[in-house]
Amino acid sequence: MATNNLSENAIQLNEVTVAMIPWPEHGHVNPLFLLSRFIASHNIPVHFLSLTARNHDLKKRLQDAQQDENLHFCDLSVPTSESNKEVLLEKLGKSICEKCNILSKNTKRLVIIHDCLMITYIGDLHSITNVKCYSFHSISSFVRYSTLRQVIHIVDEDQDKLIQQLGDEFPTVESTFGPHLEEYMREERKWKLNSGVIMNSMRELEGKYLDSLAIFEENNKPLWCLGPFHMLLEASLDKCSRSTQHVCLKFLDKQDGNSVIFVSFGTTTMLSQEQVNELALGLEQSNHKFIWVVREADDERIYMENNSEEKDGKIVLPEGFEERVEGRGMVVRNWAPQLEILGHPSTGGFMSHCGWNSCMESISMGVPTATWPIHVDQPYNTVFIMNVLKIGISVWNWTRREETVPATAIEKAVKTLMGMPEGEEMRQRAIELRNKIKNSVRHGGLARKEMESFISNITKN
Repeated sequence: MATNNLSENAIQLNEVTVAMIPWPEHGHVNPLFLLSRFIASHNIPVHFLSLTARNHDLKKRLQDAQQDENLHFCDLSVPTSESNKEVLLEKLGKSICEKCNILSKNTKRLVIIHDCLMITYIGDLHSITNVKCYSFHSISSFVRYSTLRQVIHIVDEDQDKLIQQLGDEFPTVESTFGPHLEEYMREERKWKLNSGVIMNSMRELEGKYLDSLAIFEENNKPLWCLGPFHMLLEASLDKCSRSTQHVCLKFLDKQDGNSVIFVSFGTTTMLSQEQVNELALGLEQSNHKFIWVVREADDERIYMENNSEEKDGKIVLPEGFEERVEGRGMVVRNWAPQLEILGHPSTGGFMSHCGWNSCMESISMGVPTATWPIHVDQPYNTVFIMNVLKIGISVWNWTRREETVPATAIEKAVKTLMGMPEGEEMRQRAIELRNKIKNSVRHGGLARKEMESFISNITKN
């Protein structure tokens, strides 16, 4: 790996060069980072164009990896004095287009894979002649399909039955993405630099929705279903050494199989102090073993140059809580190795906000979910997990999202998922899905073939 300032003389002429453009939030950066590593493993130079702080975090994760000499980090800065987020994004987009223009002059073909949310800010890419652009969606196919159905009319009797069954519990565009999604979709369809669409999914999970989405892609542009990235990458590269030093994994090594519930709400969720208190009480009263990641949301620091620095959480746990659950429960502040925790045989459940990255990780590891959606795509993912895949239960009804979730509801969800036959049935279904996914990412499997087909597509003459 290397940090790349993209001076024109520093770049050798390549047949194909890939530029990766993520949306700057963690949940969007991570899947494109994993995809970058997979592409780079095919001896293709990949330039990851992201904020300096985000790249700093990613480079720390690669300190022990020797397989990423084709992965280059291009650090982008935005003025920390500017408080207007829209202006910051516009400046970020301008910087990205300048870097891509330099890259294009040193390669026969520049392949740009950009987060779909970035199209508003990278319009200057139209001036580059030797470019192919692929739009990446970090959301599930179910979410994209469900929101598309609410904006344009698509006949689907199966989903109509599901909506009728769930009533107000089925999320709406207005209640999740807000009033501007339809406007964004119109802008997206006007985007001319479109060589194809990439979904962060796999056909064993979302085949029906992927097939339906492909019908609505303009000009018959290909729709690629690439994922789960962490498993494809693991199958392609030598496995990195297990993070045996992390206290979470040492704790799990001492527990019985499927006995621990992992509790984490991602990087953009901020629980109130009152809600933290109720969650602590619910976990304590459940009498089940748990690992709880307690951290503040970092979206407020998304553009700050020093946002990669760890900070002491301001979240206060109830007095005496950690002492009372000692030996049975573990509280981790800030970062925890989520994928390794979910993949550990002692982990039997996941209490989650249902961000799509977390969903993909838990499904691929065969872990059922106690769903607790907060915003945006998460309520749709909850419906998919619970009502389509049937590997999850609800902690609290989405229609009552403005209320504080009481400890009794949290306790009940933990007991159901971890100690009742209903939870065990979900666990078995999750394990069956995990096995299908494992077979799919192996050489000759469906996911592996689709990824290799995509690599062939971007490198062919």
